[in-house]
Amino acid sequence: MNSRRLFQTLAAVSILAALLTADAHAQSVITDNDPDRITNTATWMELSGGVLTSHATLATKGWGLGFSAFGTNAQAVAKVGSNMCIFISDPGSDDITAFNATTYVGQYTDSSGSGAWSGIALAVHGTTLYAGYSASVNIGIWTINADCSLTLARNASATPTWAPVDDIAIAPNGATLIATYGYQNVDSFAISGATLTEKGPFTAIGYTAGIDITKDSKYAIVGDFSANQTEVEILPINANSTLGATDNYVIAQGGLDSNNVWLSPDQTLLYVSNNVSIQVTTLNFKESAAAGKRLTFDCLISLNTTGRTITYSGGLATQAASGVGGYLYVTEAGNPSGMALLKLTKGQCPVEVSVSPFDNAAGVVPVTVTVYPPRPF
Repeated sequence: MNSRRLFQTLAAVSILAALLTADAHAQSVITDNDPDRITNTATWMELSGGVLTSHATLATKGWGLGFSAFGTNAQAVAKVGSNMCIFISDPGSDDITAFNATTYVGQYTDSSGSGAWSGIALAVHGTTLYAGYSASVNIGIWTINADCSLTLARNASATPTWAPVDDIAIAPNGATLIATYGYQNVDSFAISGATLTEKGPFTAIGYTAGIDITKDSKYAIVGDFSANQTEVEILPINANSTLGATDNYVIAQGGLDSNNVWLSPDQTLLYVSNNVSIQVTTLNFKESAAAGKRLTFDCLISLNTTGRTITYSGGLATQAASGVGGYLYVTEAGNPSGMALLKLTKGQCPVEVSVSPFDNAAGVVPVTVTVYPPRPF
């Protein structure tokens, strides 16, 4: 074999190895189990061949609360160097537990931050972790260190919020933090280092909960707490981090309740978790369309509840980094709790795989789910 052929072969092997490694990481999902006033855990599952299996149970040493709000993103993951840093909120003991993959790193408490009302919402951007506290009604900022430990960068008392935090999300460009409170408004904060400057809140139509933000950081998409319908709002994010007028959608064909929303990687679809009816509504999304025309109904899918008592469905996330997302994960709380897995194919309605849902034996109130590596935005 000549040197050129050898080089080409080695390059091909390296590329294949990198692709396999990336695919393996993309199959990991983590959910905070949030039991009531006892030691909290998080369940880490992995996908292989259309089947989810338990990879690890992460014991936090903190306490759960047992009733975090549907929209509250209770866990976060960040890649720092070669480390996979996992953060789990413990609202029952007012702390955040850090792991380096499956290795426990420590518990971290902000003396001015408490999530004992309805949870602690977490969001990551780069090496910064933001924590929205529901009981103390404020937002704290943490620096993520190389070993996945946390250093408090700004006390939560420095950033009071309008009401108990339901969810927070950071725009992909890192300039704006969006917050919801479960009321008829959406708040925004301009980010400058470890300082948050409140710009709102701004009027919404429904009672706002879970948040997603478009890849270009120009629109916040919010799922509304609405027990008898699917309701979603889209708010423009201006260059100064203020928000424009809400673009409200009530989807008559959708399921009941809509706390959790998630854009497909190619931003052609919006997945909505219908928490009360235990369904998923998919909506066609067109960012460039005029107000009132950005979302249209696509599909309504009922999740499999055969042989189990499901109290509600929760957060959702896609598995793949491109296209419509490969697979869709949906958390389920009940007896037993579990994770639904739906196959996604462009131009077709999602289809729940035949052996779904998959048991989450440690799950008590698994509200939301986080994928690693994260979606590209």
